[in-house]
Amino acid sequence: MTLPAGAEAERLRGLLRGLGEALERLLMGGMTTATKATHEELEVAFREVSRRGLSRLGSTLRILGQEVGRYLAHDAAFSGSRLSLFLGRTWVLARGLAAALERGDEASFARLAAFDHRPTPVAELRAVTLGVAKKVITGLVCMFDFRMRRLGDDGTLGEPFTFTEMFPLARDRALPPESLLELQRPQKYRPRVLLGDEVITFRHALLTSTGAGDRLALPREAEDARVEVGERFAGWDRLPAWDLAAAGRRVRAHEIDPLELPVELQEEVVLDDWSIGAPERDEARQRLVYPVRAHGLRLRAVVSSGDEGATLRAALDELRRRARPGGRLFGLVHYEDCAFELQPLSRLESGVRTHLMVSAASIDRKALLKSIRLR
Repeated sequence: MTLPAGAEAERLRGLLRGLGEALERLLMGGMTTATKATHEELEVAFREVSRRGLSRLGSTLRILGQEVGRYLAHDAAFSGSRLSLFLGRTWVLARGLAAALERGDEASFARLAAFDHRPTPVAELRAVTLGVAKKVITGLVCMFDFRMRRLGDDGTLGEPFTFTEMFPLARDRALPPESLLELQRPQKYRPRVLLGDEVITFRHALLTSTGAGDRLALPREAEDARVEVGERFAGWDRLPAWDLAAAGRRVRAHEIDPLELPVELQEEVVLDDWSIGAPERDEARQRLVYPVRAHGLRLRAVVSSGDEGATLRAALDELRRRARPGGRLFGLVHYEDCAFELQPLSRLESGVRTHLMVSAASIDRKALLKSIRLR
């Protein structure tokens, strides 16, 4: 991104200076000083930085503004930890951009201003789904991250990538979030097909490499972008187990970046010979923590204590009731507070993969369509 100059640079300096001061008032005074005017100021700043193409700052401001709005509305969905994370992140970006602008440091300004994620067109990509992570933000959005692996012509499992389906979520929706997977997408497929055991072929997609791994997307405007369902896949046993030595090398080689999120240093893991214990409640972060032992390590399997985590809690409690759960556990591990945080996603046993976070219950399509028509 080119460094602004002249009058545009001066206007941007004023915007960043005002935003930095507003954030510091919140940091020093606490949330009791937040008012409707504070929320409006953040909304104006979000629109202005987005218009200027400052995507890093815009994305953090959007989430920060949402959390401040929830706090002021006494919304049960308000998260203090999420507010703290994005308040600090937004301050670093605002002050960092202002300093780079003052110094005329174009390289630092470009790095802080925008994500350097350029998608690569992919004509065809065959893959299978290993697990699905579900994220529900009440009254706002529901996201399903499909963790997938490329599939070679000879059936070998290749590199991982993530394919995300995102839906707006009404606050009073009575149907479960999984019902949204029945909605037909612009490319004429229903996302529920991605939950199956079949090989999925993506055509004319876009692949983007990020700090947290590769992501695949289907451009809405591309008429030839589509999803095709193929033959059944049963080669789950060929997945290699978690390579602790390689994970250790990645952690030691990692360079700390104040702009990264804790989950960005993450990896997919397959755990063999594992066990799970009774959960402890983490009231501050509204979650349950199940101790999981595997590969000589103690991991913390974290689950939301709200409706979002109901399916996963039920699945883990059922596995906990067994003396030896059996099978292999697939999930994501990241490193936070000097601990291994695990997000369990599926269980692999006897050539069968069972999703843990997404309910397998059938959906009443008539009720779903009626719910949509009433809105």
